[in-house]
Amino acid sequence: MSNSPTSPPPPPPPPTATPCQQSKTPLSELNVVDVINNNGNRIGKPHHNVILSSGECAWATQYPEIQKACFLNRVCQYAPPRELRVQNVEPILQNGPTCGLTALSMIFDGSPSAKALLEQAIARGYSNNGEMFSARQLNALFEVVLEENRHLVEYKPVTHTLINGWMDDPNIQIKLRLGAMFLVPYDPDKNHTPCLNRGHRAHWALVVGYLIDQFEDFYVFARHGKTKNLALWSLRDLAKSNANLVEFCQPVGHPNETFILPEGGMAGCNGLLCKFIMIENYKAKNEIVL
Repeated sequence: MSNSPTSPPPPPPPPTATPCQQSKTPLSELNVVDVINNNGNRIGKPHHNVILSSGECAWATQYPEIQKACFLNRVCQYAPPRELRVQNVEPILQNGPTCGLTALSMIFDGSPSAKALLEQAIARGYSNNGEMFSARQLNALFEVVLEENRHLVEYKPVTHTLINGWMDDPNIQIKLRLGAMFLVPYDPDKNHTPCLNRGHRAHWALVVGYLIDQFEDFYVFARHGKTKNLALWSLRDLAKSNANLVEFCQPVGHPNETFILPEGGMAGCNGLLCKFIMIENYKAKNEIVL
Protein backbone atom coordinates (compact mmCIF):
# COMPACT_ATOMS: atom_id res chain seq x y z
CA MET A 1 0.00 0.00 0.00
CA SER A 2 1.12 3.57 -0.53
CA ASN A 3 2.43 5.57 2.37
CA SER A 4 0.33 8.50 3.51
CA PRO A 5 2.52 11.49 4.47
CA THR A 6 2.05 13.75 7.40
CA SER A 7 -0.90 15.97 6.61
CA PRO A 8 -0.11 19.58 5.65
CA PRO A 9 -1.28 22.36 7.98
CA PRO A 10 -5.07 22.51 8.26
CA PRO A 11 -6.59 24.12 5.16
CA PRO A 12 -8.43 27.45 5.38
CA PRO A 13 -12.16 27.13 6.03
CA PRO A 14 -14.17 26.30 2.91
CA PRO A 15 -15.10 29.51 1.08
CA THR A 16 -18.66 30.71 1.18
CA ALA A 17 -20.59 29.44 -1.78
CA THR A 18 -20.89 32.03 -4.50
CA PRO A 19 -22.42 31.92 -7.95
CA CYS A 20 -20.33 29.90 -10.36
CA GLN A 21 -17.87 31.80 -12.48
CA GLN A 22 -19.34 32.90 -15.77
CA SER A 23 -17.92 31.05 -18.74
CA LYS A 24 -15.89 32.99 -21.26
CA THR A 25 -17.30 33.68 -24.68
CA PRO A 26 -16.38 30.81 -27.01
CA LEU A 27 -13.79 31.67 -29.64
CA SER A 28 -14.92 29.78 -32.70
CA GLU A 29 -12.10 31.03 -34.90
CA LEU A 30 -9.71 28.37 -33.64
CA ASN A 31 -9.83 25.23 -35.75
CA VAL A 32 -7.56 22.61 -34.22
CA VAL A 33 -7.57 18.89 -33.56
CA ASP A 34 -8.20 17.49 -30.11
CA VAL A 35 -5.29 15.09 -29.79
CA ILE A 36 -1.59 15.88 -29.89
CA ASN A 37 0.46 13.62 -32.13
CA ASN A 38 4.03 14.91 -32.08
CA ASN A 39 7.13 12.77 -32.22
CA GLY A 40 9.67 15.43 -31.32
CA ASN A 41 7.73 16.91 -28.44
CA ARG A 42 10.45 18.55 -26.39
CA ILE A 43 11.71 21.94 -27.48
CA GLY A 44 14.03 24.51 -25.95
CA LYS A 45 12.94 27.02 -23.35
CA PRO A 46 11.41 30.07 -25.14
CA HIS A 47 12.62 33.64 -24.84
CA HIS A 48 10.19 35.09 -22.30
CA ASN A 49 10.73 38.71 -23.30
CA VAL A 50 9.55 38.15 -26.86
CA ILE A 51 6.00 39.34 -27.59
CA LEU A 52 4.49 37.43 -30.48
CA SER A 53 2.60 39.35 -33.15
CA SER A 54 1.72 36.56 -35.56
CA GLY A 55 -1.45 35.53 -33.76
CA GLU A 56 -2.86 34.61 -30.36
CA CYS A 57 -1.02 31.72 -28.67
CA ALA A 58 1.19 31.36 -31.75
CA TRP A 59 3.96 30.00 -29.50
CA ALA A 60 1.89 26.79 -29.13
CA THR A 61 1.10 26.06 -32.80
CA GLN A 62 3.20 22.90 -32.53
CA TYR A 63 0.84 21.65 -29.79
CA PRO A 64 -2.78 22.17 -30.95
CA GLU A 65 -4.48 20.99 -27.72
CA ILE A 66 -2.40 23.32 -25.59
CA GLN A 67 -2.94 26.18 -28.01
CA LYS A 68 -6.69 25.63 -27.92
CA ALA A 69 -6.80 25.47 -24.11
CA CYS A 70 -4.77 28.67 -23.74
CA PHE A 71 -6.68 30.47 -26.50
CA LEU A 72 -10.11 29.68 -25.06
CA ASN A 73 -9.04 30.72 -21.56
CA ARG A 74 -7.07 33.78 -22.71
CA VAL A 75 -3.87 32.57 -21.09
CA CYS A 76 -0.48 33.42 -22.63
CA GLN A 77 -2.21 34.99 -25.61
CA TYR A 78 0.77 37.00 -26.87
CA ALA A 79 3.75 35.71 -24.91
CA PRO A 80 4.89 32.14 -24.18
CA PRO A 81 4.69 30.73 -20.66
CA ARG A 82 7.63 30.89 -18.30
CA GLU A 83 7.18 27.17 -17.63
CA LEU A 84 4.94 24.42 -18.98
CA ARG A 85 4.84 20.69 -18.48
CA VAL A 86 2.11 18.29 -19.66
CA GLN A 87 1.81 14.51 -19.52
CA ASN A 88 0.00 13.61 -22.72
CA VAL A 89 -2.63 11.27 -21.23
CA GLU A 90 -5.32 10.24 -23.69
CA PRO A 91 -8.87 11.40 -22.83
CA ILE A 92 -11.70 8.96 -22.12
CA LEU A 93 -15.36 9.96 -22.01
CA GLN A 94 -17.34 8.67 -19.05
CA ASN A 95 -20.53 6.63 -19.23
CA GLY A 96 -22.89 7.51 -16.38
CA PRO A 97 -21.68 8.95 -13.07
CA THR A 98 -18.26 7.30 -13.31
CA CYS A 99 -16.03 10.40 -13.37
CA GLY A 100 -13.59 9.18 -10.72
CA LEU A 101 -13.31 5.71 -12.21
CA THR A 102 -12.89 7.16 -15.70
CA ALA A 103 -10.11 9.48 -14.51
CA LEU A 104 -8.41 6.51 -12.86
CA SER A 105 -8.76 4.46 -16.04
CA MET A 106 -6.98 7.22 -18.02
CA ILE A 107 -3.84 6.60 -15.98
CA PHE A 108 -3.81 3.03 -17.33
CA ASP A 109 -4.63 4.07 -20.92
CA GLY A 110 -8.15 2.71 -20.58
CA SER A 111 -7.22 -0.80 -19.43
CA PRO A 112 -8.78 -1.59 -17.03
CA SER A 113 -11.82 0.32 -18.25
CA ALA A 114 -14.10 2.39 -16.05
CA LYS A 115 -16.67 -0.40 -16.39
CA ALA A 116 -14.21 -2.95 -15.02
CA LEU A 117 -13.26 -0.56 -12.21
CA LEU A 118 -16.93 -0.10 -11.38
CA GLU A 119 -17.31 -3.84 -10.88
CA GLN A 120 -14.46 -3.76 -8.37
CA ALA A 121 -15.84 -0.67 -6.64
CA ILE A 122 -19.27 -2.28 -6.28
CA ALA A 123 -17.72 -5.50 -4.95
CA ARG A 124 -15.90 -3.49 -2.25
CA GLY A 125 -19.01 -1.49 -1.31
CA TYR A 126 -17.53 1.79 -2.55
CA SER A 127 -20.12 2.58 -5.21
CA ASN A 128 -23.52 1.68 -6.61
CA ASN A 129 -23.59 3.52 -9.92
CA GLY A 130 -20.03 4.69 -10.46
CA GLU A 131 -19.98 7.46 -7.88
CA MET A 132 -16.85 7.84 -5.75
CA PHE A 133 -17.53 10.21 -2.86
CA SER A 134 -14.55 9.02 -0.84
CA ALA A 135 -11.02 10.02 -1.88
CA ARG A 136 -9.68 7.40 0.52
CA GLN A 137 -11.66 4.64 -1.18
CA LEU A 138 -10.59 5.76 -4.65
CA ASN A 139 -6.98 5.71 -3.43
CA ALA A 140 -7.48 2.19 -2.07
CA LEU A 141 -8.96 1.08 -5.40
CA PHE A 142 -5.96 2.68 -7.15
CA GLU A 143 -3.66 0.47 -5.07
CA VAL A 144 -5.56 -2.70 -6.00
CA VAL A 145 -5.60 -1.85 -9.70
CA LEU A 146 -1.94 -0.81 -9.70
CA GLU A 147 -0.84 -4.10 -8.17
CA GLU A 148 -2.91 -6.03 -10.71
CA ASN A 149 -1.59 -4.02 -13.66
CA ARG A 150 2.01 -3.15 -12.84
CA HIS A 151 3.04 -4.50 -16.24
CA LEU A 152 1.01 -1.75 -17.92
CA VAL A 153 2.97 1.05 -16.27
CA GLU A 154 6.21 0.56 -18.14
CA TYR A 155 8.16 3.68 -17.34
CA LYS A 156 8.72 4.08 -13.61
CA PRO A 157 7.29 2.57 -10.40
CA VAL A 158 4.18 4.69 -9.94
CA THR A 159 3.33 5.77 -6.39
CA HIS A 160 0.15 7.41 -5.12
CA THR A 161 -0.54 9.30 -1.92
CA LEU A 162 -3.74 10.57 -0.38
CA ILE A 163 -3.33 14.25 0.57
CA ASN A 164 -5.52 16.15 3.01
CA GLY A 165 -5.00 19.89 2.73
CA TRP A 166 -5.10 23.04 0.65
CA MET A 167 -4.15 22.37 -2.97
CA ASP A 168 -2.78 25.79 -3.93
CA ASP A 169 0.30 25.29 -1.78
CA PRO A 170 3.98 25.84 -2.67
CA ASN A 171 4.74 22.17 -1.96
CA ILE A 172 2.03 21.07 -4.39
CA GLN A 173 3.37 23.48 -7.00
CA ILE A 174 6.84 21.96 -6.59
CA LYS A 175 5.41 18.46 -7.08
CA LEU A 176 3.64 19.60 -10.25
CA ARG A 177 6.86 21.11 -11.56
CA LEU A 178 8.58 17.78 -10.93
CA GLY A 179 5.99 15.95 -13.02
CA ALA A 180 3.43 14.72 -10.48
CA MET A 181 -0.19 14.28 -11.50
CA PHE A 182 -3.24 14.57 -9.24
CA LEU A 183 -6.71 13.02 -9.03
CA VAL A 184 -8.79 15.92 -7.73
CA PRO A 185 -12.49 16.15 -6.83
CA TYR A 186 -14.01 19.56 -7.46
CA ASP A 187 -17.29 21.38 -8.10
CA PRO A 188 -17.87 21.96 -11.85
CA ASP A 189 -19.75 24.76 -13.53
CA LYS A 190 -21.86 24.05 -16.61
CA ASN A 191 -18.73 24.39 -18.76
CA HIS A 192 -16.84 22.07 -16.36
CA THR A 193 -14.62 24.82 -14.91
CA PRO A 194 -14.16 24.84 -11.11
CA CYS A 195 -16.83 26.76 -9.22
CA LEU A 196 -18.32 27.02 -5.74
CA ASN A 197 -21.67 25.27 -5.37
CA ARG A 198 -21.06 23.35 -2.13
CA GLY A 199 -20.30 20.12 -3.99
CA HIS A 200 -23.74 19.68 -5.53
CA ARG A 201 -22.23 18.44 -8.82
CA ALA A 202 -19.00 16.96 -7.44
CA HIS A 203 -16.74 15.71 -10.22
CA TRP A 204 -13.28 14.15 -10.55
CA ALA A 205 -10.47 15.38 -12.80
CA LEU A 206 -6.95 14.15 -13.53
CA VAL A 207 -4.45 17.01 -13.39
CA VAL A 208 -1.81 16.18 -16.00
CA GLY A 209 0.39 19.27 -15.99
CA TYR A 210 0.87 22.94 -15.23
CA LEU A 211 1.65 26.31 -16.79
CA ILE A 212 3.17 29.45 -15.27
CA ASP A 213 2.41 32.53 -17.36
CA GLN A 214 4.43 35.71 -17.83
CA PHE A 215 2.71 37.21 -14.77
CA GLU A 216 3.73 34.26 -12.54
CA ASP A 217 0.13 33.00 -12.33
CA PHE A 218 -0.05 29.23 -11.81
CA TYR A 219 -2.45 27.13 -13.91
CA VAL A 220 -3.07 23.39 -14.25
CA PHE A 221 -3.97 21.27 -17.26
CA ALA A 222 -6.56 18.57 -16.60
CA ARG A 223 -8.48 15.71 -18.18
CA HIS A 224 -11.96 14.60 -17.11
CA GLY A 225 -14.71 12.38 -18.43
CA LYS A 226 -17.10 15.05 -19.71
CA THR A 227 -15.01 16.20 -22.70
CA LYS A 228 -12.03 15.21 -24.80
CA ASN A 229 -10.70 18.77 -24.67
CA LEU A 230 -7.68 19.51 -22.52
CA ALA A 231 -8.80 21.78 -19.65
CA LEU A 232 -6.78 24.71 -18.29
CA TRP A 233 -7.71 26.14 -14.88
CA SER A 234 -6.23 28.42 -12.28
CA LEU A 235 -4.72 26.29 -9.53
CA ARG A 236 -6.23 28.65 -6.95
CA ASP A 237 -9.72 28.25 -8.46
CA LEU A 238 -9.35 24.45 -8.37
CA ALA A 239 -8.17 24.58 -4.75
CA LYS A 240 -11.14 26.74 -3.72
CA SER A 241 -13.53 24.38 -5.47
CA ASN A 242 -11.94 21.34 -3.82
CA ALA A 243 -12.35 23.11 -0.46
CA ASN A 244 -16.10 23.66 -0.87
CA LEU A 245 -17.22 20.03 -1.28
CA VAL A 246 -19.46 19.92 1.77
CA GLU A 247 -22.82 18.40 0.82
CA PHE A 248 -24.34 15.83 -1.51
CA CYS A 249 -27.14 16.70 -3.92
CA GLN A 250 -29.06 14.02 -5.82
CA PRO A 251 -27.96 14.27 -9.49
CA VAL A 252 -30.68 15.60 -11.75
CA GLY A 253 -30.05 12.90 -14.32
CA HIS A 254 -30.28 10.10 -11.72
CA PRO A 255 -33.33 10.91 -9.56
CA ASN A 256 -34.09 7.31 -8.54
CA GLU A 257 -30.63 5.84 -7.95
CA THR A 258 -29.14 5.32 -4.51
CA PHE A 259 -25.64 6.70 -4.09
CA ILE A 260 -23.14 5.56 -1.48
CA LEU A 261 -21.68 8.24 0.77
CA PRO A 262 -18.86 7.58 3.24
CA GLU A 263 -19.46 7.91 6.96
CA GLY A 264 -19.57 11.63 7.74
CA GLY A 265 -20.57 12.53 4.18
CA MET A 266 -18.56 14.40 1.60
CA ALA A 267 -17.15 16.78 4.21
CA GLY A 268 -16.14 14.00 6.61
CA CYS A 269 -12.70 12.53 7.14
CA ASN A 270 -13.36 9.87 4.49
CA GLY A 271 -15.05 12.21 2.01
CA LEU A 272 -13.84 14.69 -0.60
CA LEU A 273 -13.40 18.01 1.20
CA CYS A 274 -9.78 19.25 0.84
CA LYS A 275 -8.64 15.81 -0.32
CA PHE A 276 -6.87 14.69 -3.49
CA ILE A 277 -4.52 11.94 -4.66
CA MET A 278 -0.94 12.68 -5.73
CA ILE A 279 0.57 10.40 -8.39
CA GLU A 280 4.35 10.42 -8.72
CA ASN A 281 6.84 8.74 -11.07
CA TYR A 282 4.26 8.37 -13.80
CA LYS A 283 5.59 9.00 -17.28
CA ALA A 284 3.22 9.21 -20.23
CA LYS A 285 4.49 8.00 -23.58
CA ASN A 286 4.65 11.63 -24.64
CA GLU A 287 5.51 14.53 -22.35
CA ILE A 288 5.66 18.17 -23.40
CA VAL A 289 8.08 20.41 -21.51
CA LEU A 290 8.71 24.06 -22.35
